[in-house]
Amino acid sequence: MTLNKRLPFLEQFPQPKLNISETKISLRGFGLIYGAIEISNAGDGVLAGSIASISDFLSFSPESFEGNKVTIEYTLDLGGISGEILANAVVTSSGGERVIDFHIIVNPPDVLERDGYVMADLSDFAEYARTNTIAARSLFARHEFMVWLLNMNYSQLDIYEKIAADPNKERALDNFLVFNGEKMKAKILPETRDLSHSISITDTAITGSIVLRKTTWGFAECSLEVIQGEKWLKLSKSKLVSSDFDDENLTQIHYIIMPEYLSERETAIVTIDGEGNEKVHIRASFAPAFSARLDKQSFFFDDKGKLIIENNTGHDLLIDINCENYVKFAARRYHIGKMAEIDFEIKFGSFKQASLSFKKQMYAETFIHVVAIDAGKTYGKRMELTLWGG
Repeated sequence: MTLNKRLPFLEQFPQPKLNISETKISLRGFGLIYGAIEISNAGDGVLAGSIASISDFLSFSPESFEGNKVTIEYTLDLGGISGEILANAVVTSSGGERVIDFHIIVNPPDVLERDGYVMADLSDFAEYARTNTIAARSLFARHEFMVWLLNMNYSQLDIYEKIAADPNKERALDNFLVFNGEKMKAKILPETRDLSHSISITDTAITGSIVLRKTTWGFAECSLEVIQGEKWLKLSKSKLVSSDFDDENLTQIHYIIMPEYLSERETAIVTIDGEGNEKVHIRASFAPAFSARLDKQSFFFDDKGKLIIENNTGHDLLIDINCENYVKFAARRYHIGKMAEIDFEIKFGSFKQASLSFKKQMYAETFIHVVAIDAGKTYGKRMELTLWGG
């Protein structure tokens, strides 16, 4: 077969020819930069192929194409890059292969722009952090932020790098702003430092809360511990962090008082171990099973009196009375209702009076001790008496 006879057959397979709108691209900028190139067919048939970048910061969409005229978008992420750089992309197609050269001069901005905020200095960034804490925390940890500091001639980059190395990014951001005088360090303070509870004998548990205030926005944390009264007072939390506080910088720590471990009056001390190192006193006044008093405090050597007992339990109470033998009750054990008046006599014998006279002492001291056991707890009241000669 001759060549002339073969040509009509080859014409059935027309050849595409790759054409690119730009193969040398020069630009200046920082952060994310977007652009587009046009790939077209300068020959016959249908053009098909792909485009690939050899640099991580340069990407294309779509990466493959088919058609005689397509638009390929590119994205440059220059957030972590500085200086002057060259990048390449290779286009491989049915119409040939071409290289696209990118010449980029990275210009860090004088300002940062995020969420509608334009930040030209650290005061602007502090205001952004106050209202967009999570976003600011993320920005603070990026290389872009350090480049911004460099661009505005921030003189203490070594301090920034040391603070930014803290794995707790919320604390790191706060420490950076405090160091630069853009905010005060937040303290956690109690709204009141003294709380009181009057507890009835019938109470099985008493609950309350300590209201705490964070003095300003930003990072704060503290530990809480009961250092006195830990047997009868339990806290709902032992630690607080920034997220525990509401929009008004308030939070509550709940506690429970267990009366079965209380004596009559006790004070618990709760320490707030943070920037403020505060203490809260929680006082519990526990109503005993009974109260007891005498109708008078002074008696003659030969006299009568009354022991007055008020029962706080709500049910009959068994009491025992202990005293010296010249203080005489009809019995030493009594069942009492809500209230009882129990008569007694003073019979200070002549021998004891003579003993006092020998000592030239005209009075004596004695006592009446009342004891009750209720619900497994023992309650006692000791009353002092003074006895006088006639």
